Amino acid sequence: MGIVSLLLGSSKKKKKRRPPTKPRAPRSAVARALRHTAAGAGSRSAAELGQRIATSLSTIETAVLAIDTVGERLREALDLVHAAMATEDPGHRALFAGRYDDLRAEIDAAVGSASHNRINLINGRLIGGKHQALDIELNEDGRAGVAVHVVNLTTGAGGLELSPPRSGFAEDEELSLIAGEITAAQTLVTQVSERFLDHAALIADRLARLQSAAGPRSIEPELPTGADAASPEDDDLGPIELGITEIEHRLRLLAERDEPVPAD
Repeated sequence: MGIVSLLLGSSKKKKKRRPPTKPRAPRSAVARALRHTAAGAGSRSAAELGQRIATSLSTIETAVLAIDTVGERLREALDLVHAAMATEDPGHRALFAGRYDDLRAEIDAAVGSASHNRINLINGRLIGGKHQALDIELNEDGRAGVAVHVVNLTTGAGGLELSPPRSGFAEDEELSLIAGEITAAQTLVTQVSERFLDHAALIADRLARLQSAAGPRSIEPELPTGADAASPEDDDLGPIELGITEIEHRLRLLAERDEPVPAD
């Protein structure tokens, strides 16, 4: 073998062989693989977004529970007014008027305690002193969302506007006026309840989809419903007052004993 051949052979031995080029996967295949990976391990972003949405849903649920309480008190209030209309006895009417005034206070207490995550949707006050609605983003880029507007369900002006029983239900005109106010308040409360429940249904559906994307990752609200209550005393509406049935029972006992009915 000649020198040239030896040099050429040596040169060939020194050259490094390049590994074969791997074929690139198409983008669609990569996207499918990523989806399968996210589904298997659970999407962290879906879980985090779901947690924020779940907390907002708890805020709405807290408001709905208070709205249900307001509705119950309004039904009892209308029964009291009708019972007062059915009697001419001023003492009986005064008893009904006293219980009605208690119901107004209980409504305000229920509305005032409907705060969750430092947000009260039914007391008529701006959220954080700035916002008229609770904005809930349903996806990460903020293109879809729900705005839950604050309403006023207190008994005062701008809210349910329930007049106090100034004459102790002694005047028929006052009874008619208050009966009309209660009926209007019931209509408002029903409308608010339906609107909030519609919002809750939409958000719950979105949460179900996020839970599916999150896989095994748990989606729980940061605070349970009604978590703003510092202690059991904060939710206490005071001592249990006489309802209309108890009042009527008391009146019957007084009549049987032939005792005078207390004016207050």
